[in-house]
Amino acid sequence: MNKVEVFKKEFSYIKDEKYAIDARYLVDSLPDYFFSIPASSTGKYHPKYTLGDRGLVRHTKSAVRIAYELLDNPLIGGKYTSREKDLMILALILHDGMKLGKSIY
Repeated sequence: MNKVEVFKKEFSYIKDEKYAIDARYLVDSLPDYFFSIPASSTGKYHPKYTLGDRGLVRHTKSAVRIAYELLDNPLIGGKYTSREKDLMILALILHDGMKLGKSIY
Protein backbone atom coordinates (compact mmCIF):
# COMPACT_ATOMS: atom_id res chain seq x y z
CA MET A 1 0.00 0.00 0.00
CA ASN A 2 1.20 3.50 -0.80
CA LYS A 3 0.44 5.45 2.37
CA VAL A 4 1.02 8.81 0.72
CA GLU A 5 -1.53 8.08 -2.02
CA VAL A 6 -4.21 7.51 0.62
CA PHE A 7 -4.05 11.20 1.57
CA LYS A 8 -3.22 12.64 -1.85
CA LYS A 9 -6.34 14.83 -1.90
CA GLU A 10 -5.73 16.11 1.62
CA PHE A 11 -2.13 17.04 0.75
CA SER A 12 -3.49 19.18 -2.09
CA TYR A 13 -5.14 21.43 0.51
CA ILE A 14 -1.70 22.44 1.81
CA LYS A 15 -0.46 25.45 -0.15
CA ASP A 16 3.15 25.65 1.08
CA GLU A 17 5.11 22.96 -0.74
CA LYS A 18 7.55 22.57 2.17
CA TYR A 19 4.68 21.68 4.50
CA ALA A 20 3.22 19.35 1.87
CA ILE A 21 6.56 17.56 1.58
CA ASP A 22 6.77 17.28 5.37
CA ALA A 23 3.20 15.94 5.50
CA ARG A 24 3.96 13.25 2.93
CA TYR A 25 7.12 12.23 4.80
CA LEU A 26 5.28 12.02 8.13
CA VAL A 27 2.33 10.07 6.71
CA ASP A 28 4.74 7.64 5.10
CA SER A 29 6.26 7.15 8.58
CA LEU A 30 2.95 6.20 10.20
CA PRO A 31 2.64 2.57 11.29
CA ASP A 32 0.94 0.31 8.75
CA TYR A 33 -1.88 -0.54 11.12
CA PHE A 34 -3.03 3.13 11.11
CA PHE A 35 -4.45 2.37 7.65
CA SER A 36 -6.53 -0.61 8.75
CA ILE A 37 -7.84 0.02 12.26
CA PRO A 38 -11.15 1.65 13.28
CA ALA A 39 -11.21 5.18 14.71
CA SER A 40 -12.71 3.75 17.90
CA SER A 41 -12.83 0.32 19.44
CA THR A 42 -16.17 1.03 21.15
CA GLY A 43 -17.89 3.49 18.82
CA LYS A 44 -18.76 5.62 21.83
CA TYR A 45 -17.12 8.83 20.58
CA HIS A 46 -17.01 8.31 16.82
CA PRO A 47 -19.75 7.89 14.19
CA LYS A 48 -20.49 4.48 12.70
CA TYR A 49 -18.79 5.22 9.38
CA THR A 50 -15.45 5.48 11.19
CA LEU A 51 -15.70 2.01 12.68
CA GLY A 52 -14.37 -1.17 11.11
CA ASP A 53 -11.55 -1.66 8.65
CA ARG A 54 -9.91 1.65 7.57
CA GLY A 55 -12.17 3.59 9.94
CA LEU A 56 -9.31 5.72 11.24
CA VAL A 57 -8.48 6.77 7.69
CA ARG A 58 -12.13 7.72 7.04
CA HIS A 59 -12.22 9.66 10.32
CA THR A 60 -9.01 11.54 9.45
CA LYS A 61 -10.13 12.35 5.91
CA SER A 62 -13.48 13.64 7.22
CA ALA A 63 -11.86 15.84 9.86
CA VAL A 64 -9.51 17.32 7.26
CA ARG A 65 -12.33 17.95 4.79
CA ILE A 66 -14.47 19.71 7.41
CA ALA A 67 -11.53 21.91 8.40
CA TYR A 68 -10.76 22.68 4.75
CA GLU A 69 -14.36 23.76 4.12
CA LEU A 70 -14.46 25.90 7.25
CA LEU A 71 -11.11 27.52 6.50
CA ASP A 72 -12.21 28.23 2.94
CA ASN A 73 -15.13 30.28 4.30
CA PRO A 74 -13.99 33.93 4.55
CA LEU A 75 -15.94 34.46 7.77
CA ILE A 76 -13.95 31.73 9.49
CA GLY A 77 -10.81 31.23 7.44
CA GLY A 78 -10.24 34.92 6.91
CA LYS A 79 -8.92 35.14 10.44
CA TYR A 80 -5.95 32.89 9.67
CA THR A 81 -2.87 33.20 7.51
CA SER A 82 -2.17 30.70 4.76
CA ARG A 83 0.62 29.26 6.92
CA GLU A 84 -1.75 28.77 9.86
CA LYS A 85 -4.28 27.04 7.62
CA ASP A 86 -1.59 24.73 6.25
CA LEU A 87 -0.46 23.83 9.76
CA MET A 88 -4.04 23.11 10.86
CA ILE A 89 -4.54 20.75 7.92
CA LEU A 90 -1.19 19.10 8.57
CA ALA A 91 -2.02 18.66 12.26
CA LEU A 92 -5.39 17.10 11.44
CA ILE A 93 -3.85 14.65 8.98
CA LEU A 94 -1.51 13.48 11.75
CA HIS A 95 -3.67 14.00 14.83
CA ASP A 96 -4.37 10.32 15.53
CA GLY A 97 -1.26 8.89 13.96
CA MET A 98 1.01 10.48 16.53
CA LYS A 99 -0.86 8.69 19.34
CA LEU A 100 -0.12 5.26 17.93
CA GLY A 101 2.88 3.37 19.11
CA LYS A 102 6.20 5.16 19.38
CA SER A 103 6.85 8.66 18.14
CA ILE A 104 8.21 9.01 14.62
CA TYR A 105 10.59 11.79 15.72
